Amino acid sequence: MTGPALHRRPGVWRLLLAAWWLAGAGMAGAMPVFQPGEGSLGRALSDVSEEWLHRGEDEPAAVLAELEHAPPPASGVSVIEWQRMRARTRGLVAARSGMEEDVRRALDTLASLSADAPGDSRFREELRGDQALIQAVLQDLLGHPVNAARQGRLADQAYDQACGSRQPAADCDYRAWWRALHLQAQRAEVRGDLVEALNLAERAHAVAELGLDPGLEGWSLAMQAVYQQALNHPDQARALIAQADRGVRRHGDIRSLIWVRFAEARLALEGGDATTALRLMQQALRLAEPLHSPRLQARILPSLSDLLRRVGRPREALQAVEQAYPVLRRHHELRGQPTLLHNGGLAKLQLGQVAQGRADLETALKLWESTGARAAMRVALQEGSDALAALGDVRGALDLLHREQALRGEINADNQAAILAQMRATYRTESERRELDLLERENALRSSHLQTQTLIERIWVAAIVLLGLAAGVVGMLALRARDATRRLRHSEALLRVQSERDPLTGLANRRHFREVLATRGGAAFRGALLLVDVDHFKRINDEFGHPAGDAVLIEVARRLDSSVRAGDLVCRWGGEEFLIYAPDLQGEALDVLALRVLRALGDEAVALDNGRFLPVSASLGYAAFPLPTHQIALGWERAVNLVDMALYTAKSMGRDRAVGIQSVAAGDALALQVLEADFEAARLAGEVELQVSLRREY
Repeated sequence: MTGPALHRRPGVWRLLLAAWWLAGAGMAGAMPVFQPGEGSLGRALSDVSEEWLHRGEDEPAAVLAELEHAPPPASGVSVIEWQRMRARTRGLVAARSGMEEDVRRALDTLASLSADAPGDSRFREELRGDQALIQAVLQDLLGHPVNAARQGRLADQAYDQACGSRQPAADCDYRAWWRALHLQAQRAEVRGDLVEALNLAERAHAVAELGLDPGLEGWSLAMQAVYQQALNHPDQARALIAQADRGVRRHGDIRSLIWVRFAEARLALEGGDATTALRLMQQALRLAEPLHSPRLQARILPSLSDLLRRVGRPREALQAVEQAYPVLRRHHELRGQPTLLHNGGLAKLQLGQVAQGRADLETALKLWESTGARAAMRVALQEGSDALAALGDVRGALDLLHREQALRGEINADNQAAILAQMRATYRTESERRELDLLERENALRSSHLQTQTLIERIWVAAIVLLGLAAGVVGMLALRARDATRRLRHSEALLRVQSERDPLTGLANRRHFREVLATRGGAAFRGALLLVDVDHFKRINDEFGHPAGDAVLIEVARRLDSSVRAGDLVCRWGGEEFLIYAPDLQGEALDVLALRVLRALGDEAVALDNGRFLPVSASLGYAAFPLPTHQIALGWERAVNLVDMALYTAKSMGRDRAVGIQSVAAGDALALQVLEADFEAARLAGEVELQVSLRREY
């Protein structure tokens, strides 16, 4: 979905409520009956609380009034347990609608209950968890994600201390603990920390199992499916969402089924099927309608608006935004407003309301940036760039694209660090085993080197002591030493190649390429650079699978390597991008090489393992340095940046072509820097001369 993952609510609980009774003298409101039945005390109290929480979503003032005067039942629960449940419920109802004064009163009540139970350490931990959970929900609703995550962790720690044994405790409210984990998982997803989000969702599922709550179990599995899909594990995602669907259908949990459909829609969209995603989201909305909860529907409408826009129905998308916005605003739900602004802005761009649409997009980006919602912001930047490019605003699209690429690199780096940390802490993966094997081989080589040195010393000692009497023995030992040295050098060369080569394509990797350019270029880089990008590579992965994508990359690498000269260097620059360094190549010869590369990649389809043939094309940006006409000295990093701009121009012109920078009207380094800052404007102004070559002339 566009924007941050929308906040879900737990499924319908198997309530133990059997009747209604009037509460308090003169009270007209009704409250649920406490009825332990066959369940535990904690579950019975939780069921009563859940009924109030569901109603409090849309009627917070009325529910708070009921809670103010709700007396404990005649038997079955202590007064202090009832007071704790009532205070926590009041706090959560108030926090979900931003009613800060009522939140403060609930927190004060919980604090006083803690003072009244000095000898019960577990009960005090539960109270501490309740207070932290209420504050986490309030901070989350008000758009303070750092504070929300911190309070969520405090609640998790307190509930774990009180109820963290393997055997379910009869007086524990596992739904409260689940909420703390669920909130943390959502915050981690919005930050882009998908590994942490998945770990938290798995813990939430374990807590739901302790509480014997099929609704929460199903929703936790659906959360895991979304995160597994985002981490490129589609098989695990499909298995988890199927398990979640079976569970909630078997137990008839309508609210849980709503959010499972919501998750299925996200998975369908991630797989590139917006039509199926729209159908599933419309099912979720239809399931919500009989519950008569405008707020529940308002949490579904932002994602529905995004899908309507994607399938070319912007007017309906804007109507969905306008329906949801006042509901969220009435309940002070600031976290959902950037999503609505962004989706509405994109719909307005499609409807031709360009100025207002761009303003809404920028406002949404600022709101996400202020709350650290990096994942939502990255997707929004990408969608905004595509929308502006479709309108012909290449300059604006390029600006958003560069911002998205920088943010994506930051998020990927953080996720990679989290994955590595998790792997080190839990188990040795295959890549770690390979690394350990390399280290063991390196240690063995060092040992062999020492043994060789020792052997040589023995040879000399033997030669001195025995003189010519042991000539035959000395010769044999010398041969063994030479063989050991040769094997040592071969292994060292193999290790060096493995550190400098891309494991998939066998080409030089970015590290080796940087080392070569750094040694040859210095402050004044000389030579030609060609940056190649496989067109629509994400679509190849989505439609044919990652094995097909890998096969395309391997074949592209082979064709590139066979297209260049013997002294040229080809490397896999990252993802579907390849970079070619051609020393001492310029002018018409460089144009010929660029066209040869285009035709080598695009003229013949790529054969897949299943016998299918996949047409492939590429876009290419290139230039020879120093740039004509003024021969300004550049470092190799700036040279790569310039051919990247040429590549983007090729893609914006329709792909399947090469764009070369022939000359620039910049007399000095400062003028060139100004030109780089707005390459597209400089091109349109005639300050940059380009050579555009189509693979096929139409």
